[in-house]
Amino acid sequence: MRRPMQQLTLIYSLVRHISHFNFILPSSRKERSCFWHSWLIRVSAPDQRSYFYISIYFTADTMTVTRVLVILCSLHVQCTVGQSVSVTVATDKEIATIDDHFVGVTFDSQMLPISINWMGLDFGSPKVQTLAKALSPCYLRIGGTPGDFMTFDPTGHGGTSPDSTYTGAEWDKLNNFLETVGWDLVFGLNVLKRKDGQWDPDNAKELMTYSNARNYKIPAFELGNEPSYFPEPFTDTISGAQLGRDFAHLREILKSTTGFESTLVIGPDVTGITGKKSLVFRDFFKGEGSKAVDRITFHQYYAYKSFGTPDACTDPKVMDSLISDIETARNVTTPSNPDTPLWLGETSTFYGGGTPGVSDRYVAGFLWLDKLGIASRMGLKGVLRQSYYGKNYSLIEMNSFEPYPDYWLTLLYKRLVGNKVLSVQTNSTNSFRVYAHCANQNSVYNYKPGSVVVYIINVNIYTTVVTFPQFQKNMDLFWLRPEFIDLTSRNVTLNGKRLDYVNNTIPDMPPQKAYGGLLMLPARTFGFAVFPDADVDICK
Repeated sequence: MRRPMQQLTLIYSLVRHISHFNFILPSSRKERSCFWHSWLIRVSAPDQRSYFYISIYFTADTMTVTRVLVILCSLHVQCTVGQSVSVTVATDKEIATIDDHFVGVTFDSQMLPISINWMGLDFGSPKVQTLAKALSPCYLRIGGTPGDFMTFDPTGHGGTSPDSTYTGAEWDKLNNFLETVGWDLVFGLNVLKRKDGQWDPDNAKELMTYSNARNYKIPAFELGNEPSYFPEPFTDTISGAQLGRDFAHLREILKSTTGFESTLVIGPDVTGITGKKSLVFRDFFKGEGSKAVDRITFHQYYAYKSFGTPDACTDPKVMDSLISDIETARNVTTPSNPDTPLWLGETSTFYGGGTPGVSDRYVAGFLWLDKLGIASRMGLKGVLRQSYYGKNYSLIEMNSFEPYPDYWLTLLYKRLVGNKVLSVQTNSTNSFRVYAHCANQNSVYNYKPGSVVVYIINVNIYTTVVTFPQFQKNMDLFWLRPEFIDLTSRNVTLNGKRLDYVNNTIPDMPPQKAYGGLLMLPARTFGFAVFPDADVDICK
């Protein structure tokens, strides 16, 4: 067996004529006092257009590994290892908590009408059901601008347009699906049904009566969608104060309606929280609205779809814009509702349906995983992803129902991330973003009490060496990369293996085992690391 410096000589003989290389994914396993390391190196020609891969396999302790990196980067080559980061997790107390419903999904209300037929979504498909069950427990929010033009017609013979009507039969399909997959409904009622300047609840009551007769459970109702942006002729016709009174009316009805006494009222589902359009949001909480809601919701996107680019998805400034949005929402709601949970009631990458070739690709995962990290760290209690099905920002593809990369990311998040949120200290820039929780102890991985999970978004253009001084033992790595080098890859790999749904089965998603508290994380990738032997008391 070669000694580490002899191995380094071998490595040098391989790379001394190479103009560029990049470490793709390390792996290691312990053997005696050292570690076996396997490095996959991408070797590029000077013009970066042609490349090949070489694999290097050697033993060394972690200090030798670091020295190897330093020496390699000085050997007549351009090395992309440009940052060393130390990550420390504060384990004395949690800074926030989430629950198992923290990550939810949505359908747009445009799927409701008879004429649309759920946009081709087959509720009876084993594939659709299996993929949905895997995300349970989960809220499904149905809302959107079309919902404020919808009428519930139990028989379908009420004379309303099929383009704005949903029937008892469609409602049955939905509720049977929800029961099958274990999801909980958040349903947006039509607030533009008006009488004498107030919300007319008659059609909502008809829906409640129909649902109660069939024992359908509706955990939460919303009332209206994005009230600052009602289309003509309803633009600016409902003030924030009046909307608050409408919400209070809904709450009274629920408390007195059999089967709905404990149903939550969620809202006001605003998207304008700054500038002139924020008036409805502010006035809502100055009036009766503050006492009418059990959860506060606002909508958040990073930009319109025409501005959605891969560079925007990896821009720390774009990511950080969510922080100021949450702070703005808190500044409005905290004076009247300091203890009411705050949700992102509808959120994704780019509004208008998402950007083709971006919102449905690997690169969108940078914004999605970072959003979950920021939201949990800042104390939000719910994040509802637009959408589960429909348009370019969906989790599964229309018609084929094939999972997009963000589906697999969402599934891993639900399986790995526990309820207690922990504080993280690093010496990195905001291009290397780290979040920590107690690990989920109730998933297929059966992590023991005391385990910790971190999730990392590396938007640097170079490989980053990461050390965890507290956790020097076992690590389980779940690292997601595009199938091909292009960040707009349609498919995603987990620890180098492509994730595919085959034979109506969610694939096994085993971790890659690592040791020694050191990782080398590839440029522009993201993933999770679990420390099953962390033995943290607050995670027990």
